[in-house]
Amino acid sequence: MPYRPLRVAEIRGFELRLDPSLVLLVALLLWVFAARFTPAHGLATAVVMGAATAALVVLTTLLHELAHALEARHRGIEVDAITLLLFGGVTEMHATAPTARDELAVAAVGPYVSLVAAAAAGVTATFVGDLVTGPVGAQIAEVAGILGWWNLALAVFNIVPGAPLDGGRVLRAVLWMVLGDRLKALRASVRAGQLLALVLVASAVWIATRPAADTLTAVAVAGVLIVTAAGLFHAATSELRQAELDAVLSGSRVADVLAHTSGTPAAAAPTATEPVSWVHLDDDLHTLVAQFRDGDRPVGVVDGPPTVLTEADVADALRALRRHRTSGSPTSRARSEPPLAGAGDDAGGRA
Repeated sequence: MPYRPLRVAEIRGFELRLDPSLVLLVALLLWVFAARFTPAHGLATAVVMGAATAALVVLTTLLHELAHALEARHRGIEVDAITLLLFGGVTEMHATAPTARDELAVAAVGPYVSLVAAAAAGVTATFVGDLVTGPVGAQIAEVAGILGWWNLALAVFNIVPGAPLDGGRVLRAVLWMVLGDRLKALRASVRAGQLLALVLVASAVWIATRPAADTLTAVAVAGVLIVTAAGLFHAATSELRQAELDAVLSGSRVADVLAHTSGTPAAAAPTATEPVSWVHLDDDLHTLVAQFRDGDRPVGVVDGPPTVLTEADVADALRALRRHRTSGSPTSRARSEPPLAGAGDDAGGRA
C-alpha cells in the first residue's frame, strides 16, 4: 500500500515531513555507531553515544535542506516542504530557478552549510576536552569527531557533478550559463547522475564480494549503496522527464491544451477568466493535472503529456486531488491548495 511522508512540524514557514524510510537510516546509523563505540565505552554508553550521533546526523541533514529552502525563498522560488528520508533530504520546490545564477546559489548553499557543520564539529572535537574533563569530555569529542567527518563526507558527496545531487545542479547551472539552454544542461547533469548510480552499484558489488572481517557490515553497506544508486538513478530520470514535460507545455495556453486533450473545439474552450487548477498528483511519475470545471462538472484534464481521458479518469483525478489536500492550520491548508491559473495562462508556468 502506498505511504506518504508524515508531516511533523513547521520550521520558518516550511513544512517538515519525515519519510518512513528515515527509520531505516536511523536504525542503521545507531547500529554502526554503537558497534564503533562499544569496545571503548561498553554497550550501554555506546548505545547512548550512537543514538546521539544518529540524531545529530539527522539534525545537520535538516540544516543542509533548510539552507536550500531559505535561499530558494530569498530568490523568489516557492518551497512547499522539506522531507527527510533514507537518502538524506529533499527540498520540494514548486518552480525552477528563473536564472542560472539563482540555480547555482540555491544548489551550492547546502554543501556550504554541511562544510560549516563539519568545521564546527571538528572544533568541538578538538577543544571540548579543555572545557569538559573526564570520560564525558572524551565521549563528546568522539561523537563530534564522527559528526564532523560525516558532514564533510556529505558535502563532498553532494558536490559530485550528477543530478539530482547538489553538484549536479551546480553542473547544470554552469552549463546553463555556457550553453544558454537549461534543458540541454539538465540532460548533461542527468547523464552524469545516472553514471554515478552505476559507479555506486559497481562499488557495492566490490564491497560485497571482497574478503572482510565483518561480513554482515560489508553486506549492509553494499545494500545501502545499491538502494542509494537506485534512488539516484530514478530521481535523475524523473527530473529529466519533468523538465521535458515543462518544455512541451511551455508557451501553450491552458485553454489550448485542454481543447487538445478533451477534444473540445478551440472556439468552445474555456476563457482566460475561468479557473484551472494545477497539482502534482504523483511525485514518482511527476504527473501534472490541469482541471477545468464547467459549473460543477469537470470537462478537461491534462494528465502528464497531453492525453485524452475518460470521465472515469477525470473522476479519479478529482478524488486524488481531494486526498492530496491537507487539513490543519489555515497556513498549512493555504500552502497545500493547488495554484490557480487562467485558461489564457502559460500551461508550463507552474510545472
